[in-house]
Amino acid sequence: MDIHQIQVKYDPLADRLLLQIRTRDDSLFPIWLTRRMVMRLWPHFRGMVSGLAVTRSAPSAMAVPEARDMLADAARERALQSADFKTQFDASSAKQPLGPEPVLPAAIDLRPAKGQAVVLVIRDADGRSLELAFGEDLAHGLSRLVESALVASEWGLVPAAVEPQAEPGTPPSRVLN
Repeated sequence: MDIHQIQVKYDPLADRLLLQIRTRDDSLFPIWLTRRMVMRLWPHFRGMVSGLAVTRSAPSAMAVPEARDMLADAARERALQSADFKTQFDASSAKQPLGPEPVLPAAIDLRPAKGQAVVLVIRDADGRSLELAFGEDLAHGLSRLVESALVASEWGLVPAAVEPQAEPGTPPSRVLN
């Protein structure tokens, strides 16, 4: 599957993130991500992407944790420089091989892949499945999109480095669920 565009947005009515993948052959794959699924998946996804970035940057080095974080941040910034966050997601009609309703994952498998950064295998309770391979740059872009949607969701799952700064004197926001 050749990924052309990715969109992640928070749907307040459903209280879910909607991940949409559009391929170069004009197929659209909408996927719901619940808070519970994101809570379980996201730390591992970020860790895997960071680890692969560090390994690619310094393949034979045994970096101390501080250096690993710096190498991961540098790889992330390098990847995000080439990303296009300004072009609107093309939501026009497209083929929907898994049907018009978004997939609600029952399970998501996460694994590294040769020549790719991360592979997500998404399966729902009805037996539909989707395998998504993200190269390093695309994985970093997806990470940024999810983090932006998590800020909008107010689920309290955003890493401290990404959280927006509150104005002085503003009480902290509360998470209800």
